[in-house]
Amino acid sequence: MGILLTFCSVLLLTIPLHHSVPMLSIPLHHRLMPYDTIMAHETADIYPADDAYAMFLWIGTPVQIVFVRMDIRSPITWFQCDPCNNCYLMQRPPFKTRASNSFKELGCYSDTCLIPMMRDIFGNCSGFTCRYNMEHHESHSFGLMVTDTLYFEHSNVEVKDFIMGCGGSQEGPFRTQFSGVLGLGRGPLSLQSQLHAKAFSFCIVSLGSEKPSSLEFYDTIPEANQHGVIGNGSIMVPLGENSRYPYYYFLQFVGISINGFMLDIQSRVWGYGFNYDGGVVIDMGTVLTYLPSDAFSVFRSEIHRTDHHLTKRPKYKELEFCYKDEPFNVYPTIEFHFENGNIAGENFVSFKLSNNQTFLRVEASTVCLSFAEGKNSALTVIGSNQLQGTLLTFDLVNEILVFTYNKC
Repeated sequence: MGILLTFCSVLLLTIPLHHSVPMLSIPLHHRLMPYDTIMAHETADIYPADDAYAMFLWIGTPVQIVFVRMDIRSPITWFQCDPCNNCYLMQRPPFKTRASNSFKELGCYSDTCLIPMMRDIFGNCSGFTCRYNMEHHESHSFGLMVTDTLYFEHSNVEVKDFIMGCGGSQEGPFRTQFSGVLGLGRGPLSLQSQLHAKAFSFCIVSLGSEKPSSLEFYDTIPEANQHGVIGNGSIMVPLGENSRYPYYYFLQFVGISINGFMLDIQSRVWGYGFNYDGGVVIDMGTVLTYLPSDAFSVFRSEIHRTDHHLTKRPKYKELEFCYKDEPFNVYPTIEFHFENGNIAGENFVSFKLSNNQTFLRVEASTVCLSFAEGKNSALTVIGSNQLQGTLLTFDLVNEILVFTYNKC
């Protein structure tokens, strides 16, 4: 039986909720075990906040608590630290570096700062300390690379010398609930890499559900994946890499169909492209699915061809296709098609979206297709609304992503 760490989670409604995240208290007597002696499930809660998953990390000696947003495209975990030259306002205090006895800064010539894969983040180090420079969509974080002891909530486990970023200057739109980012992307400094996980998984509960889900890390490949064959209700999709975005998990994507009709979109649109600026990825910090302009124009035309019987409503922000939600509406059926990573079966596999995965309710009687045009981007980004109710298992050894329906 492999080591398994579990984090409970809940996904936020797209329409903001007045959801209060509890402040955590730190027990006076916290029994600790080194990471390599974990024998059971280790659990921490993940809370919905601003359409994202977020969790508490316990850092330092004595412990301080930070609240970080899960990001499957970030190769490092970082959060705001004090002192800070240019920090955004937060609902919680920043991490106080001087208050932790186990806090250490990493030097320019440390093994971490010399990792070739991370050169674009660490740059040409000068001076004494290793610095990172991270971009998150329209936001930017700059700071020091450091180590400290990491604990998980409700756990007796400690991870010594956890490598992370200590943010000293942030620019752009940041959400005040979050201290920073939990890095779950590719690379040696992501959380799963530092835990030496061979696989990890998380289940995306339906929007608005109060039922928790889980984020799990395994030290062995889940049994269902070991022989390359899985049961009904699951599909296996090969993962790929793109040198321009080395920290992303790319999916081997074939196309989109509407009402059983495959859209006439050239395969190059789903590929990396001549400039390696394309491809298909998943983003749990994004609710909508964004299609490149070439793909979205075909998608738009087919939706217009099939929605004549629906009562139109004005567009809502970047959502073009909005309708009056009536009891007898028959909505278009949308499917994603991928290459098959299973050793048995057809060359391609399909992921059929339910109405809940296809639409967002933006008003009491109005629903909109949760697809938008990814302007000025060749990437296709599959957002969390399309994946709600689905368990995603990343097999890091075989480079496979398993979709399992209705497992939350």
